Amino acid sequence: VTESSEGCLCSRTSSLAARTAVQLTVEQRNAVLVEMRTLLASVHGVLGAVARSDSAGIRAAANASGTAAAADPALEKLLPAQWLQLATRTHQGFDSLAAVAGAGRDTVVARLGALTTNCVSCHAIYRVAP
Repeated sequence: VTESSEGCLCSRTSSLAARTAVQLTVEQRNAVLVEMRTLLASVHGVLGAVARSDSAGIRAAANASGTAAAADPALEKLLPAQWLQLATRTHQGFDSLAAVAGAGRDTVVARLGALTTNCVSCHAIYRVAP
C-alpha cells in the first residue's frame, strides 16, 4: 500500500490477499455492506443533483450519509481503528458537503472527490471476510 500525492492510500495490486481481512459474522458483514451501499447511493445522488444544479438534492443526498448515518457503535467496536478513522472522515465529509451544497458545482465536486479518497483508501487496505 502506498500513499499517492493526493494522500490516498492505494494498493499497487488488486489482490484480495494483499488487503487486511476483517472477520465479521454474516449479520455484521451485511450491516457493513448496507452502510457502504448507502454511501454509494449518496455519491450517486450528489452527482445527479449536481448535474441538475439542485442544491436541495445535493444537501439531501449528502445528509443521508452524514455522521447521523454512521454504523452502530457495537459494530464499530469490531472494526480496525484506521477503518473507523476513514469512516469518520467520510461521514464528516458528507456533512461538510451538505453544508456547501449551494456553493456551486466546482466546490461540490471537489468536496466529493476529496471525501471519496477515504473510500478508495479503505477499500485498498481492507476486505470484509465472513
